[in-house]
Amino acid sequence: MANIARDPKGYYVALGVAEDADAAAIKSAFRSRAKRLHPDFNPSPVAAKQFHRLHEAYATLSDPKKRAVYDRPWKQKAPTGGRTANGNAKPDVGATRRASESATASPQRPTAAAADALAETLRANPMNVLLPVTCRCGQVTAQPRFVIFDMVWGRFRRVHRRSLSGVYCRSCADRTAIRASLVTWLAGWWAWPDGPRETVRALLTNFRGGRKPADRNARLLMRQARAFQNRGDMELARNAAEQARQFARNPILNREVEGLLAALGPGSGRVLKDRWTRPGWAPMVQALPLALVVGIIAGAVTIALPQSAPAHHKAIPQLIAVKETPPVRSIESPAPRQTYIVATETAAVRTGPANTFQVLTTLRHGATVTALEVDPRGDWLRVVLLDGSTGFIALGELQPVLETPAASSPKTASPEDH
Repeated sequence: MANIARDPKGYYVALGVAEDADAAAIKSAFRSRAKRLHPDFNPSPVAAKQFHRLHEAYATLSDPKKRAVYDRPWKQKAPTGGRTANGNAKPDVGATRRASESATASPQRPTAAAADALAETLRANPMNVLLPVTCRCGQVTAQPRFVIFDMVWGRFRRVHRRSLSGVYCRSCADRTAIRASLVTWLAGWWAWPDGPRETVRALLTNFRGGRKPADRNARLLMRQARAFQNRGDMELARNAAEQARQFARNPILNREVEGLLAALGPGSGRVLKDRWTRPGWAPMVQALPLALVVGIIAGAVTIALPQSAPAHHKAIPQLIAVKETPPVRSIESPAPRQTYIVATETAAVRTGPANTFQVLTTLRHGATVTALEVDPRGDWLRVVLLDGSTGFIALGELQPVLETPAASSPKTASPEDH
């Protein structure tokens, strides 16, 4: 355990080394702890503060002059009198303390500047940039993104919020968005009155792919580009730097990205397909609960509505236009010019052998016609009237004349009978 008198600011404790550790041990301890506490690997706010503390300790102990000033109070034993036994003046303890404080003090920066501190350290120590950033699934991706998803659940009058953030590849980001939206769909509505509003806001954020802080992603992609550069994969390094250019919104980051691209040199011209441009399959899965709710409401409304009786329409009789009389084949040849009389009160003369054909004229009871032929079914006769016109009369409406013309004189069809 470190001595407080020898480690007043806890720098050795932050690095996990002894007070007499050499420079190699301090450097190795910093590298191992920086990988665990860097914001790109550990999104916890506590880790960001610890990383800032770690960088402050390394900046002091890695510099021999600053470390000597930091260690001077416990390494140099000063006497308590005004002068030593040999007459020399005692060292000025106040001056030593002021020098130590001025040498080791560093401006307090917010925890968001931890990424800037690591970037400066990595530029000063290129060996620290050896491993590329990995996704949450443990795989190295050429297109990493730092994404923040929102998850909301409610309980009575309290709304609980949680952010799911980290470095993701596209597949892991889609799965995380679906998980956050599913929890929000199920548990976000149960707080009143803020629950529904916060639920809709979180769902819209996840539906659009989460929040991607520009500065955070620019530095992440620049670090990935340097990692690929150290591995000798210049094509992936340049593609990562090109992606960082899209997020470099402020002039300082823009200059850093342009300098990195200039250092990488011209590429081969092959550009990787950006997997983050299209929405993918995650928004469709997140919208399924909404489609289910709409379907349930539509079904309930359909069942609740009264069923109306089907409309009844009067049958419209079919109108058949007869252009010409179809030919009739005679089954048997009737007697030559056999005469028939109308046996019913009236008989209709039609253009064809069916009731659907047009009516030419109507004959009264006792009118005389002459048969020409019988239709194939034997129900209709083709007859000729006294005026020479022809037509069809139903056979059941006629009666053959059996008497001779001398014995009886049947009534003939006159114009008044028509």
